[in-house]
Amino acid sequence: MQAPNIQKAIPVIFLSVGALLLLFHVIVNGGTWVKSAFLKVEHPITYHFPLYDQLLHEVVKGDAVDYKQVKALPLLNKAIDELASVAPDKLNSEKENLCYWLNAYNMLTLKLLSDRYPIDSPKKLGNARSFTKFTIGGDTLSVRDIIDLKLNPYFKRNPTLTFLVCDGAKGDPALLNHALVPETVIKDADTSLTNFVNNPANYKWDEVQNIFYISPYFQRYDDYFVAFYESPHALAASKMNKSIPVANVTLLKTFLRDFDSRLNDVDKSTAMPPNTTPSIDDKHQSTPSHR
Repeated sequence: MQAPNIQKAIPVIFLSVGALLLLFHVIVNGGTWVKSAFLKVEHPITYHFPLYDQLLHEVVKGDAVDYKQVKALPLLNKAIDELASVAPDKLNSEKENLCYWLNAYNMLTLKLLSDRYPIDSPKKLGNARSFTKFTIGGDTLSVRDIIDLKLNPYFKRNPTLTFLVCDGAKGDPALLNHALVPETVIKDADTSLTNFVNNPANYKWDEVQNIFYISPYFQRYDDYFVAFYESPHALAASKMNKSIPVANVTLLKTFLRDFDSRLNDVDKSTAMPPNTTPSIDDKHQSTPSHR
């Protein structure tokens, strides 16, 4: 007799959960939606993120970020306020559009991390990348939306561009000390890739066992690299300062086991040696995909 009652209750339960999720989004992002509705939006043909560029020159120190300084300076919030009213729909080239979304992604990721600092890892953001909404050019998007809807089409056409996004972990490509601009964005991607693959933390060439290990970061966009470069290992080897015989059919090409998920902070108090023990296990031990 109880089974029919349970079946009748299931739709009510689902509706209640849905209503709670909707209420959660309204509470968290209601102010952003209202701001978007009443915002006066500009539609420039070019935009180079001047405030964000100034911030990066101040807070990026080598491969790390000074998050204490990010929090102390007003530049990040000013840059985000400006981004809210600058739409990309009239930008005069694909590269302008690409740079707009790359800069927006990195800037808003920096916002999520600095607001929660002193967290020790971007993992502590939880679902904030998906659930926290920002006003961008009069629209309302999360950083996850930017990757999925705006940047992935570019990454599919040129996978080296993935080395221009930084999620804030030591195992990620480094955040550059300047805003990306159309004139140098492709060169910046190549430089960032080259620096990444030549970092000793991101590869191991075992000549005795004939094994070439690379960072698990490559697994996030594995399909993209395979489509253009045969394999991520072939791409990595092509940019390395030392010669790796990737064409050798007996060479085992695999990934380092652990992704260094510590925050890319200049504060050395949280530093510890990353566990980069090589692995020949199934490659699906990697960090979560952006796709």
